[in-house]
Amino acid sequence: MIKKYLPRYFFLTLANLIAAINFNLLAKPINLVSGGTPGLSLVISKIINVSTSDIVTIIYIITFILSLIFLGKDVLIGIIFASAIYPVFIYLTEDITNIIMFNYTDVFLVTLIAGTLSGITNGMIYKNGFASSGIGVIAPILNKYFKVSISTANFIINACIVLIGGYFFGFNIILLAICYIYISSYICNRIILGASTNKVMFINSKEKDKIMQLLHEKYHITATVFNNDENELLMIVLKNYHYSTLKSELKKIDNKIFFTTHNCYEVKKST
Repeated sequence: MIKKYLPRYFFLTLANLIAAINFNLLAKPINLVSGGTPGLSLVISKIINVSTSDIVTIIYIITFILSLIFLGKDVLIGIIFASAIYPVFIYLTEDITNIIMFNYTDVFLVTLIAGTLSGITNGMIYKNGFASSGIGVIAPILNKYFKVSISTANFIINACIVLIGGYFFGFNIILLAICYIYISSYICNRIILGASTNKVMFINSKEKDKIMQLLHEKYHITATVFNNDENELLMIVLKNYHYSTLKSELKKIDNKIFFTTHNCYEVKKST
């Protein structure tokens, strides 16, 4: 049992350590208000002149209590664990700029690196089955009691934090925050889903037999057939490098063919 969960909590711990370093070394020195608990801590620190480390700890305590009250059994142990270790790492790395000298002249480059590290840490957390902690627990609460989707709630919360940050630190911070969030989300999704090496195609054609013969003889692909009262729909999974050639050959077989294509990130055979 321990061996099963140990790797997950190792990556959760590592992700929180990297996230704390990312905040104290890169985001905090340029006042990069990018949403979430770190961004909110920068705004509050600007208003009441309290250290960001203290504010992060207070936010985590408050949101942890809220999650216990309003989410109850839905609270994952990962939230409890992260709520304990992230504030500790924030304190431990608070003076990291005295140890690691970083050039903050190019704020866009700093934002690029910070967004990349954020995407990596978020990807590590979500890929290992853990949920958001800190301000991130507000969205599930709103979803549970007010039926607001988690993605919409997160967008509204983070947008408000970024806009307030722009008010206190300047309009440029909003632009940098947008870049940061885009980079972070893109990398996070790539880590969770992986690289798309396949495509899935849904094909609707009157020349099904010719198409299935082509797929079998040239591409060694077996199509899954979906039937309804009017027609049959073929579904296939193929490698990305076969897509352009196959598309051209399908149009030659049936110039009225209809198909739709989507990226496919995982293919498994049942055993």
